[in-house]
Amino acid sequence: MKILQINSHYNEGGAARIVACIHRQLLEDGQDAYVAFGRGCNANDPNVYQFGKAPEIYFSALMSRVTGISGWFNKAATKRLIAYMDRIKPDLVHLHALHGYYLNLPILFQYINTHKIPCVWTFHDCYAFTGNCGYFFECEKWKSGCGNCPNVQTYPKSQWFDFTAWMWKHKKEMFTQGAEKIIVTPSVWLTKEALKSFVGKYECVTIRNGIEVKNVFYPRGKARCREKYGYLPDEKLILGIAVGYQDVRKGAKYIIQLAKDLENEAKIILIGWNEKNNHMLEGTTNVITIPNTSDADMLAEYYTMADVFVLPSLAENYATVTLEAMACGTPVVGFLAGGIPEQLTDGKGIAVEVGNQQAFDEAVRKVLASNEETTGKETVVLRGEALAARIAEENSTEKMTAEYKRIYQKLIQHKGRVI
Repeated sequence: MKILQINSHYNEGGAARIVACIHRQLLEDGQDAYVAFGRGCNANDPNVYQFGKAPEIYFSALMSRVTGISGWFNKAATKRLIAYMDRIKPDLVHLHALHGYYLNLPILFQYINTHKIPCVWTFHDCYAFTGNCGYFFECEKWKSGCGNCPNVQTYPKSQWFDFTAWMWKHKKEMFTQGAEKIIVTPSVWLTKEALKSFVGKYECVTIRNGIEVKNVFYPRGKARCREKYGYLPDEKLILGIAVGYQDVRKGAKYIIQLAKDLENEAKIILIGWNEKNNHMLEGTTNVITIPNTSDADMLAEYYTMADVFVLPSLAENYATVTLEAMACGTPVVGFLAGGIPEQLTDGKGIAVEVGNQQAFDEAVRKVLASNEETTGKETVVLRGEALAARIAEENSTEKMTAEYKRIYQKLIQHKGRVI
């Protein structure tokens, strides 16, 4: 079974780490596995191929902003991808995030559809079935054709023009032809939304994201980690991941306000901070910023030493960072958005009304106040080894990959079948 995964990045960011986990597990299981990605750092793996080049991506991003059309540029990079596919001849293609200015969608899907290559397609957001946006928030135009987009200024951003109706029409034509596909999402929420869209003609299933819980994301010893990074044993520490804070969807303003509201109660540590966002910190005295890092061991140590991890996203699928924090024994507070509530069930954290700052603050305080496994009769919050064990059981790489292998085999048995 020869599997090719395609994604924007490899092992950088949530979806990219999922790709890397699947790839490594497939190789460990003796499968013939490959990855092709468009941008970021090279993986130093002979079975991982970077086909994109930075100048092409910058040009594609510029053209996307100017014209309002994303996914229709970067022909040269996509032709290199096609040449790679011709060379390895995969039995099945596993698609992931196709936005990110690194692909020409018509060229890729003409090849996939013409060659009747079966596809597993994991939706890490909603881009595949909307005219352009990654998350549609309250808008439901994606169900019937888009146009007059209320989110045209969100990623992938258009500076002036709205071609969302045109892109929706062409996406529908491209994505619903060719051989059989199976659509996968990590959350029940997104599976239900996908079934309402034009890809609902295909089988849509939920496979929870998995993470490396044996060798990377596990409790590292809170006292030792705090001593290593210079924090006191009794300090209250709140952790957040600040990558992408320019995007309103990430909810940066809620964690900044949290810092102000809990000024004398806790310190806020933000990993992945971009200095361009320093203006956001005006009026705060208890925020510690750390640049982005690809050091997974460092991340695991910070997850471990935090008292609570916060995810203030206004729209989210099934966040990998949430799993990573919980796998290190740290409970999570987030909003009731997308798949977040599914991640925080059974005492793994607290989800509150979207955008409710007071409820967000109080949930964080509730978790901070508890050093035990309960915060009182109202809410049970797991932490430490008990929480880590739950994630190891439910969200291991092995479990995720086994479920993917099952649907790979199903598709290959039906290879070339058109529905």
